[in-house]
Amino acid sequence: MRLLVLDLDGTLWDHEDASRLVPPFTVNGNCVIDDYGEELHLFPGVREFLEWASERFVLSIASWNVEDLVRPILEALEIWGYFRHPKIEGHPNKADMIRRTLEQLEIEGYEISEVIYVDDRKIHLRDIRRSVPNVKFIQMWVDVKSFEELKRKLEGL
Repeated sequence: MRLLVLDLDGTLWDHEDASRLVPPFTVNGNCVIDDYGEELHLFPGVREFLEWASERFVLSIASWNVEDLVRPILEALEIWGYFRHPKIEGHPNKADMIRRTLEQLEIEGYEISEVIYVDDRKIHLRDIRRSVPNVKFIQMWVDVKSFEELKRKLEGL
């Protein structure tokens, strides 16, 4: 089985720091509006991509955010259920997040043959490669320009 780990801010949605949003949230399709009117939008094709990917990968999250603030956004958008052992934590150590996700999946009996990490930035990559040496990295909006293109790239791996 392959593990696909996704970032959130700037990768699944257009907001740079979803932890800044203030509940309660209003949802309008792929848009979440916080109590002050600030908006967060899923990028086009995210829902379809998650549906497609969930049939081919174990999906998880590695996000430098605050789970108590961001999980309600994922739940409001009705996409929380796609992810196994998501890590949404208030620190930048994504290498540790991915390593712990792998450990949890192993305990559950998953045999992960490959780890693919998708993020809009490369800043965590060096540390991740130290912890997960064979990780494949796809930089969203650089290596691929849409979720349809990401799907095609993953099909080719």
